[in-house]
Amino acid sequence: MFVSPSFRISKKLGLILLIALLAVSAFSTVLKVGWTVEPDSVSPFIAYNLPAAEVFLLLYDPLVALNDQEEPAGKIAETWELSEDQLTWTFNLHEGIRWHDGEPLTAEDVKFTYELFINTGLGLFSGFLNGIESIECPDDFTVMIHTAEPKANMLMGNTPILPKHIWETVAEEDLELWENEPAVGSGAFAFLEWRKGEYLRLKANADYFFDKPKVEEVVFILFANNDTLAQALKTGEISAAVNINPMQLPQLSQSPNLLAVSSPGYGFTQLAFNCWESEDSKGHPALLDKRIRQAIDWALDKQAILDMTYLGQGEVGTTLIPPILQKWHYKPGDSELRVYNPEKANALLDAAGYLMGNRKIRVDSQGNELNFRLYLRSSNTQEIKAGQMIKKYLQAVGIEVSIETVDDGLLMDLIYADAEFDMFIWGWGTDVDPTTILNVMSTNEIFGLSDCFYSNEEYDRLLSLQASQMDVTQRQETVFAMQRILYEDSPYAILFYDNEFQAVRTDLFSGWKRIPEKGAFFFTINANNYVTVTPK
Repeated sequence: MFVSPSFRISKKLGLILLIALLAVSAFSTVLKVGWTVEPDSVSPFIAYNLPAAEVFLLLYDPLVALNDQEEPAGKIAETWELSEDQLTWTFNLHEGIRWHDGEPLTAEDVKFTYELFINTGLGLFSGFLNGIESIECPDDFTVMIHTAEPKANMLMGNTPILPKHIWETVAEEDLELWENEPAVGSGAFAFLEWRKGEYLRLKANADYFFDKPKVEEVVFILFANNDTLAQALKTGEISAAVNINPMQLPQLSQSPNLLAVSSPGYGFTQLAFNCWESEDSKGHPALLDKRIRQAIDWALDKQAILDMTYLGQGEVGTTLIPPILQKWHYKPGDSELRVYNPEKANALLDAAGYLMGNRKIRVDSQGNELNFRLYLRSSNTQEIKAGQMIKKYLQAVGIEVSIETVDDGLLMDLIYADAEFDMFIWGWGTDVDPTTILNVMSTNEIFGLSDCFYSNEEYDRLLSLQASQMDVTQRQETVFAMQRILYEDSPYAILFYDNEFQAVRTDLFSGWKRIPEKGAFFFTINANNYVTVTPK
């Protein structure tokens, strides 16, 4: 393949700049965080991955944030109150907050932000705002939000408030194309520089209204793999590392200057099935039969997969909401629970009429083989290992699997643009309120987040119901019922609840705090570690 001289020179200059950045920042108050996946965008209307959501916590402040105990705490909003009929929320904003470009933040910014997310339905945050009927601003520092019904998660969302004077210049039809660089927010850090594929630099907001960061910059540095990431941490080139390989934890833990943790996270890894009941679907029609999906779940030794891919660091998966959200996680009873049992898988497939064919592959009544395409992300070695094990487990019950490894972008296209898949492995992260992750399984036309095109009218009804239930016990019962529906229908076989694998240098920075207790340092419910850690 021909590579132009200018391309080679630019890549060499980029490497020189990165080396210089590492060297200079080693002697300054710069917090360098290494990761192996960078944000897909710094626009809240385009981004969907967790690194982007982490950066948004630093760039933007919400009306109400979450403290270390997962409780609502004022941010842009100083105080708030709920009307007696529970249909009007009044937020009183702090006076004196300014955007990174110096413009004052007012109630109009909040109104504009919420209405833009609601009107477009774009991004991860629009789902937080379901149920809002209208917004008014009696003055510059008061926002009144009217809802059609009580809104149970009003204080649990972290929707970033955006500057109206910048975003109003972008037409709504252009929002999915506008990259938002440099991003302007009101958060603890301001956008400085993003060299895609190399690093993202944020500088401390010297005029931050709240407690100011104790570091001058945060630099997120992209590494090609876990090995180079761990090596940079051990040599002190970076001060923290996220999504490290669990195989590296024992070695990293031996260093007196490192604190390495494996802690329950807010996410899971799933085997997803194409459940789209449409003539346009390009998925294998047999996967529309939930008995097939249940049989696959019975056939998988999830604990063995977890042991092989993550050294057992995590928890075998069952229902949609991770156990870390104790209030909302539903644990199937003994009569419901599906555990590794290939005999049950075979019996279910036999009873459903999928008999073994001549090639030791089961066939349907028309003689079509159960041969499914499984897409795996080429960037994730653990998921590739899991896919290879899944292939063997399914072959043992007469289901053939054809594995294809693709990059993240192509997989996104195969899922959302064409629905051209049978199965894939990926994962979701969630937040403290259950609505976000429950939205993932709603009928696609409602919220547009579903990646397996599952649809269930009763589930959709309960999704709307739980959003308006202010009584926690009643809401919990509804959320449990939704998870029971999903576990029965099995649009996902949830493989395991992921642990967060992270490590920090204690000789370079002090004040590291695990959030919540025994949790991780980053990708948690708030951005406190970035603000409070102190350079040594």
